[in-house]
Amino acid sequence: MIEQMEVISADHGTKQKIFMAAAQLFFERGYNGVSIREICEKTGVSKPTLYYYFGNKEGIYKALVDAGTSLGTNRYQEILDLTIPIKQKLIEIVKISFHQTNEYPEFVKFFQSLFITMERLPFLDSVIDVAKKQRRILANLIQEGINSGEFGSTADPKLACEVFVGTVSHFIWKQLNGDEKILSDQLAEKIVELLFKGLNE
Repeated sequence: MIEQMEVISADHGTKQKIFMAAAQLFFERGYNGVSIREICEKTGVSKPTLYYYFGNKEGIYKALVDAGTSLGTNRYQEILDLTIPIKQKLIEIVKISFHQTNEYPEFVKFFQSLFITMERLPFLDSVIDVAKKQRRILANLIQEGINSGEFGSTADPKLACEVFVGTVSHFIWKQLNGDEKILSDQLAEKIVELLFKGLNE
């Protein structure tokens, strides 16, 4: 079992080099468009070394998927466990998404692309399940804010959740596809502030 935080760590060891190079190639060409040879050439490692760490191409791809789903789920839970207002929890969720994008742009590109890929790979089911779970968590979080009086009583939790996710994803893709670094804690606060105002109309 590959340790998720180890392969997305800040060090530049062999395993991390393979991991990030594979993420970039899979993002650009999809699973079926990438070969083991290309990953080895990009990283400068031998096939035996790659097989030692990941087994095969599917092993690398699964490790990328597992790392993304595990990291996202763990971070969400950490925020949910905090004793802070709902609004602040939403801000912290956006901040984490922005921090991950700033630190691991190639990995985030790969992971975000899984939601729009036309390839139907059997081990992508876990990604869809995690995305649905995170949306339920967000909707429940907003509902909790409505119940407690932090948000307006007429707010629609599911719609607010979709607007929230869509807006955050928009800014992440805008930075990933541009030359300017726009993701910041200040932007995270502004996004949630706009949503917060809408929820109280």
